[in-house]
Amino acid sequence: MPAGLWRLVELSRQGADWANKALKRLEEIARARGFSDLLEEYLKPAMEAETADPRGLVVEDAERGIRAVVKDVRVIQEGGRPRVVVEYEVNGRVESFSFIWGVTTKEVVTASVKLNDERALVLAALTGDKTIRGKRGIMRLYAKHLFALAKYRGVGWELLRWYAEVMKE
Repeated sequence: MPAGLWRLVELSRQGADWANKALKRLEEIARARGFSDLLEEYLKPAMEAETADPRGLVVEDAERGIRAVVKDVRVIQEGGRPRVVVEYEVNGRVESFSFIWGVTTKEVVTASVKLNDERALVLAALTGDKTIRGKRGIMRLYAKHLFALAKYRGVGWELLRWYAEVMKE
């Protein structure tokens, strides 16, 4: 179901009048039947998809003396799986890290990323997950992180399409 709703949102944002009307009608029905919160939950990732530009995002950790500027976030397809590449500048040098999304045998969407203080700071800012700050070593990311990253331009629809495909929704 989310994949169809996400496609409607995507078409509506591209200017398809019929898709916009369909979304409005769905919202009316959901409000009338008392499940508008559920519809909003399903629509949220698509409504936020590609609405923010991560380039130029400044993140700081005064305690550790780190100041990083996000240069780019992009998706590269590898064997049918999306690899998210994050580039940032810290202390005048450009660094990058990446992680590839996959699905476990229990149909859980995950990615593993190797963190240091800088990467953790940048990833925490990009995902909005403050618990990532200061972590080191291998960390597992989940669908909530994928949805948080989907708001970034050039990343969002790629991640959402892949998610919908692998979850067969």
